[in-house]
Amino acid sequence: MLRYFPFQQQFNDKMGTMPLLPADPLVEADEHYVSELALKRRLLTELPDYYFQALPGYHTAQWEVLALVLESLVQNYPEHFCLTQTVDHWHWQNHLLNEEAVFTFGDAATLPLEPLDWVGRQVQEDLLLLAGDAPNLVAGQLCFGNGWSLNEKLGLSFWQLHGPVTSVVQPMMQAAQKLMERLPAGRPVCRLNWSIKITDQPDLTSRHTAALNQQLAHLLPELNPDNIGQHLFVRIERQTLTRLPHSGAVLFGIHTYQNRLAHEIIDPERALRIRQVLSTTPPAMLDYKGIIPFLEPLLAYLQLSERKLSEKSIH
Repeated sequence: MLRYFPFQQQFNDKMGTMPLLPADPLVEADEHYVSELALKRRLLTELPDYYFQALPGYHTAQWEVLALVLESLVQNYPEHFCLTQTVDHWHWQNHLLNEEAVFTFGDAATLPLEPLDWVGRQVQEDLLLLAGDAPNLVAGQLCFGNGWSLNEKLGLSFWQLHGPVTSVVQPMMQAAQKLMERLPAGRPVCRLNWSIKITDQPDLTSRHTAALNQQLAHLLPELNPDNIGQHLFVRIERQTLTRLPHSGAVLFGIHTYQNRLAHEIIDPERALRIRQVLSTTPPAMLDYKGIIPFLEPLLAYLQLSERKLSEKSIH
């Protein structure tokens, strides 16, 4: 099962942000760490200028992200990571990947990559940096984006990142913008975002959109309430927002979790909750999430699963 299950009794159009407590990890290392890091690094090797981009002038913020991420990993997973600091001399050890690095904090010449690009290769999260009054996307490593890419969005304001904004999405985006503007340093927040996809491919950046649309068109005639649970995947994003204390920029972290829908429906309550959320989600939002084409057999499958699981529990 997925680590997070954000389906409640009905659709909620609120942001759903929660404070990130001191004991909560900013970045999470799970059982997919090694495989997802290998995929990240392969993508970054194949298309480095597609999956990492940065505008000039934000190196202070990039170094802040590096420090924040490494310190979070050490604090929450000391059995896997070690960081030794002597003034500006840093020694990083990653036992999961069996590698280490020595560098001078703040000195770009001592790292093989830009700080944000380098530290992004130590975590499963996509790491995005926003700065300015709007704020604008000024740097990012985005390997597992859901239907967008840095090529399209770098330099745009937060509002433009989600364009075109439909009326059903607009209140949530307005709340998110205000949150970003008012977010104080030292008080990070997190939220969960859900979607349902026809693939568990982590990289859904826009370079794959045409192929995914073709795959959906090919699959749709075969989907029915008996088999759709094996073909669909629940995709959850754990999103964090952190104001950096020195630069004032905001780190937007996205950790993607996914699992086959049939493996998430383990009891009637979970099937019911997903069905209730989908049944109360405005059609415009379902269209925004790309669920409309398979909504009917999906709802039928969930209802059928509720009944079968209820009968099984009784017996």
